[in-house]
Amino acid sequence: MIINEQQLNNLCNRYNIKYQYFDTTNTLLLSTPLDEWQIKYVGNRDRPYCLLHKNKIKQTKKFHVQRWVSNLIFAIHTIIEHKKVLVNLYGSPRIHKQNNKITRKKGVKTNYK
Repeated sequence: MIINEQQLNNLCNRYNIKYQYFDTTNTLLLSTPLDEWQIKYVGNRDRPYCLLHKNKIKQTKKFHVQRWVSNLIFAIHTIIEHKKVLVNLYGSPRIHKQNNKITRKKGVKTNYK
């Protein structure tokens, strides 16, 4: 796993995330006030980073796969955006735009306003 320590440290400090990296197993452990996370690197995949999640409040027994992602920074941003808690506390990283517009075809009638 290739890690940019400075970028990782900056993001984790900004969002109050504690982390520990284990290079022998290619595993990154992260802890937020509400959740625990693991990022495992599995080579030879188009999305080689497995993001695992464990709650601290309910269903706290084991990690479950949250998603597979293509790079480490996107995995960190996924943690930050998870349930919007860290975003609401510390601000949004704004890594991508969401298109929330509803487009209607011409001549199609709807019941909603």
